[in-house]
Amino acid sequence: METWIPRERRRGVRPDASAVMGVLFGLPAFLSSLVVVALVAGLISATTWVVWLVVGLWVLSGAITFVPAVESVLARLMFDMRRPTTVELTRLRPLWESVCATANVDSSRYTLWVEQSKELNAFAAGGRTVAVTRRALDLPPRSLEAILAHELGHHLSGHSRASLLAWWYELPAQAAIWLVSMAMRIVLMVASLFARFGSAAGALAGTLLALILLVGLIALNPWLLLMPLLSPLMAWSRRLGEYRADATAAGFGYGPDLVNVLSGWLSAEHGARRSLRVRMLASHPATADRIRRLRAGR
Repeated sequence: METWIPRERRRGVRPDASAVMGVLFGLPAFLSSLVVVALVAGLISATTWVVWLVVGLWVLSGAITFVPAVESVLARLMFDMRRPTTVELTRLRPLWESVCATANVDSSRYTLWVEQSKELNAFAAGGRTVAVTRRALDLPPRSLEAILAHELGHHLSGHSRASLLAWWYELPAQAAIWLVSMAMRIVLMVASLFARFGSAAGALAGTLLALILLVGLIALNPWLLLMPLLSPLMAWSRRLGEYRADATAAGFGYGPDLVNVLSGWLSAEHGARRSLRVRMLASHPATADRIRRLRAGR
């Protein structure tokens, strides 16, 4: 039985600063993809209007990620997950509906999934996907509700939608980087063979060709130079999103239960310390910091 919430009481998605920053920090990858799509379109046809049409259709293509059927396919491709079994759904759905009722959200807007992982985890993806691992299903009801409330917080703040769009729009740029990297490896492999058989000229030519490929990629996509610099900022914005989802769950009354879950995670970490580089590039804050913020009511 689905939870029915009057339309005027339903809580909508309100992108927060973390979601907005995720979109802004993803602009270099978007621009790089734009150049790649334009180049491919130019190779297909020299007609200007055809190039503009292809580029325009690609820009508009992000809208298909809002289609539920497409989102389900993408979610399957991005994550190793499946639909819940009847037994799993019998346990999961009432808890999800309880969370949505507390949040004044229509539970039927979202689809529930189970990730094929033995770890204790859950995640939100796209605009409708909520997934938990098989191990999470063994948690006490209030603990599982707290995790689901956290994932709902991601949806309500627009984090998962922004992440899916960023992933979609960076695909051409990632494909170009992969192709150029493969070409460089092949060229350098051939150059090393020339060097092994005493052909210094062939080795030098191969090395120069590899450098030309690299310079060409950067010349066509100068924004790629910003991507390594933006990685710590993107990770920081994702950590802010985690804090926001925690705060949202706490606002629904699941703060103490979420602290209990996180305390279990903290015990399992056995006090492991993360290096500065790992902390800067981590998409999730330290568990102890999340607990501290929740207890402080932030």
